[in-house]
Amino acid sequence: MPKDSNPTYCYASIGAGCQRGERCRLRHDIQRCACGHVLRTDVMSAHLAGKRHILQLAQADAARASQAQANSRQEGRPVTAARAAKSQVRVDSRQDRRPVVKIRVKPAGGVASDPNPTDESGPGVCDSCGRELLPDERVSHARWHNRVRKKLFTDAEALVAEAEGDKHSVTVSPKDGLDFGVVGPEDSVYIDLTVLKSGGKETRIVLETISFRKKESKFSVTLAGKSRWVNQNEARTVSVKFHPGSFDGKYDDVLELVFLETLSKIRFLITRNLCAVVGSKDDHQILKPKSAYSRRKLAPFQFDGPIIRSLRPPTWGPIKWTTRLLEFKSPDPLMQAAFGAHSSTKKVLETVKRFLPQSFTIYTYAEHFQAMLYIEDEQMRQDLEMYSMTDVELRANHPRYDLQVKGLEEGRPGVIVGDFILVKHTGVIDGPWYEGRVHQVHQSFVSLRFDDKFSTYKGTKFDVKFTLNRLPHRRMHQALTNHFRESRILFPRTEHLLRNERVSTAEQNSITPVNRRIAEDPEQLETVAAILNQLPGSPPFVVFGPPGTGKTVTIVEAIHQILLRDPEAHILACAPSNSAADLIARNLLSLGTTTLFRLNSLSRKYTDLPKDLVKFSAANDNSTFVLPVVDDLRKYRVVVSTCISGGVPANLGIKRGHFTHIFCDEAGQATEPEVMLPIKSNAGQSTNVILAGDNKQLGPIVHSWIAASLGLRVSYLSRIMQRDIYSLDPETTSAGSGITIVKLVNNFRSHPAILEFSNQQFYDGELIPCGNVALIRSLENSDELPTKKFPLIFHGILGKDDREGSSPSFFNIGEATLVKKYVLALVSDRKLRVRPEEIGVITPYHAQRCKIMELLYRDPKLQGITVGSVEEFQGQERRVIIMSTVRSNTNYVESDIRRTLGFVANPQRFNVAITRAQALLIVIGNPDILALDPLWRAFLNYIHTRGGWRGKDITWNPDDPVVSGPSGYDAEMKSRAEGEAEEMITRLKSLIVQKNEGSEFDFDISDNELDVGPDGAVRWDAD
Repeated sequence: MPKDSNPTYCYASIGAGCQRGERCRLRHDIQRCACGHVLRTDVMSAHLAGKRHILQLAQADAARASQAQANSRQEGRPVTAARAAKSQVRVDSRQDRRPVVKIRVKPAGGVASDPNPTDESGPGVCDSCGRELLPDERVSHARWHNRVRKKLFTDAEALVAEAEGDKHSVTVSPKDGLDFGVVGPEDSVYIDLTVLKSGGKETRIVLETISFRKKESKFSVTLAGKSRWVNQNEARTVSVKFHPGSFDGKYDDVLELVFLETLSKIRFLITRNLCAVVGSKDDHQILKPKSAYSRRKLAPFQFDGPIIRSLRPPTWGPIKWTTRLLEFKSPDPLMQAAFGAHSSTKKVLETVKRFLPQSFTIYTYAEHFQAMLYIEDEQMRQDLEMYSMTDVELRANHPRYDLQVKGLEEGRPGVIVGDFILVKHTGVIDGPWYEGRVHQVHQSFVSLRFDDKFSTYKGTKFDVKFTLNRLPHRRMHQALTNHFRESRILFPRTEHLLRNERVSTAEQNSITPVNRRIAEDPEQLETVAAILNQLPGSPPFVVFGPPGTGKTVTIVEAIHQILLRDPEAHILACAPSNSAADLIARNLLSLGTTTLFRLNSLSRKYTDLPKDLVKFSAANDNSTFVLPVVDDLRKYRVVVSTCISGGVPANLGIKRGHFTHIFCDEAGQATEPEVMLPIKSNAGQSTNVILAGDNKQLGPIVHSWIAASLGLRVSYLSRIMQRDIYSLDPETTSAGSGITIVKLVNNFRSHPAILEFSNQQFYDGELIPCGNVALIRSLENSDELPTKKFPLIFHGILGKDDREGSSPSFFNIGEATLVKKYVLALVSDRKLRVRPEEIGVITPYHAQRCKIMELLYRDPKLQGITVGSVEEFQGQERRVIIMSTVRSNTNYVESDIRRTLGFVANPQRFNVAITRAQALLIVIGNPDILALDPLWRAFLNYIHTRGGWRGKDITWNPDDPVVSGPSGYDAEMKSRAEGEAEEMITRLKSLIVQKNEGSEFDFDISDNELDVGPDGAVRWDAD
């Protein structure tokens, strides 16, 4: 901090720029010099010519030269004179550098792109200090800035702690500040502080000022007594009042008491933290953390020793596989490259890429994806090992044993029937591991079956190790490595087209839709006709279905039409999840049980299958799914399964090419090997493949950052849509729209205002609202809306992130309470006629889901509301959607604030979340945190400018264009936080203890000075 600094200057204006604009009351005539000092503009010229500036630059150059020599020695290259000279050139050019101007390329309210992206291969400029950097200097320079930032905040925290300490024989009680707890909106709460002077009889002390750190505080203060003198052993009472206001949330401030010792003329500061929460006391009592959070500790035992294998679940029927599934063990060299010791993530990727083929062709296709699958497999195995336990008991429930598993309900760890869990007697070094097969999964425990030799008695302790079920990945490996590698499927090109023209009007009119509404949508009808008229052996056809456009309805109609036209047709319809596969099957119920079969995994819970699909599935008397014999399976014309189970027909003996068509719905949600499992296992030379999905919505879930970086997170749908043959450009000559792909544009789901933002941001404004007017406009006049006819609400709240036990999942009680308030208001309003089952609550954290459900399900009127994650709502819709974004942490010391935001910083999850609502969308969250992400900031601007804002005020100008970039608004927020920390350090240094040598203070303070407060007490009101 420069000596000539002043708390009246705005330090945020140095970095990303002050966001308050004309509203900022601080001075902006300061700038940061290349040497690192911050100075007033009027003294900058003199500084540049001064010795201090020259010395600082010389020291920096010497340090950089030394680092360059060290790097060169490590890399084995000489330090040339030309390279050494570059450093001086960079230094000489700094003082003429101008800030980069960001240009908005989309209209106001949209997300603009950065016209000056960083060139990673050439010199760059540090955003913080303006210094030019070579590529090999960026990492070390960024680390230096992080160290400086951390020291700044450490210094600030030390000064804050010092300010909170009692001084000069004056004590302020309580020492840990005032916590008002949970306060109702109408409550009025006082809490008293006691100021006492207990030593130094020869000194006289006056309470000079009482103030709050925040300019607009929710607290007020009064001093009881006749005067401001703090006399020996005479307690003074400072009464602090909290004014709740009308908005829920957490409110805090700092009370600053400045004292003056009159004889020595020393001024000193004592502070106390103030905190209050506005909300429901009952809700906070119900949802408060049940235990303090502690990070789960890795079990200390080593995995070694023999394994005694377990028994297969007896409820599983016999299966006759025609193909042996290989182990596909991960190669040790690849595992060492991916998970061994490396200096940086860049080095890891460079090392791992050596194991990938240099080219990506039909001949290297399997090897390319197998490397990623091996890495993903190992990452999942390591993640699962984190849940290992030690010193636990097994409860005998013969012939099984029950094991309590913390976190089982929230999928941490995820366990299904058929998984393996290893147990070993605690403390026995050379003893064997017993493999337990999971036979049943309950809410908080699993039932295991071991080999008959296993036994235990009460009090026996075990170490427990969860093992990864590798069956899905092994099936993917098997599909990748088979001999089916047709170029038209893997790398479709124009020359693969057997028909290069759109379907004619006559071909469309020849269709009599089973679903009559298909005929009313030109794009849906064209899609069905295009699929129906594809010649056998064509490239994959893509149904690009944005939210609410009816892609599943469209492919179901296509299935019906194929069956009607071709008596020999056999169809395999797949989806990544059971729920999506069930949706396809339920739309095909009219086919009857002799035509349609819902193929389920043996490990699926029988009770999870919708009741109307039971008769279309195969199960035994133990309510366990079974696989049909191949002759029976061959008779069905439509088989519906998940992608993972999509290879089962081939493994049972169904011949390649038996299925004339393979459909994959929600294809953008699965990894490419997962989608390839049913295709490469079953497709023949004449099989047509139809993919339905939206690459702007949820993508595949990938656990390994390495595999994700190598491309596993790019779905098959997204990859082929980037090829020329799938271009939607109307000017294209390479097939495209109507031939290999159709984009559905009629949205039958949402109110126009709810659809508008997503439409403009993701779909080029091409979507057309076509929903049932009586439904989508049914809540336009709700009393909950800040602005009628605009059915979107953003409710800003400063909540608190909480965790409990060993679960890493977050919850926010303040937001959960608001969710309940909105739900109650909607359900209780008879004019709106909103039923609980018409409301969906989306939240990214399982803990928040549990807390919200705990509140809602206490009221019988609210049972039936669905609460879940974004993934659980993919493909679904509700009349009302309420989003709880949860995170409210503002720890600006972190290197990447947005990393903590979950789905908030993920465009695909964001898009899915805001497009589930039909008539009303309510978003609850901390606007300051959400606005760190450019997309979210644009969305909040959209709501604010149209009058849908409620709660905490917006802290930026919503009319300013939003600039996108890899770091969002982190840099701006960090810069502001740094400026505030620097300002606070300066203030506290001047107030904690300061001797006023030339004080002109006039001690005209009468001991009889009185001020009678409204309650009759004698007070001095600091306001």
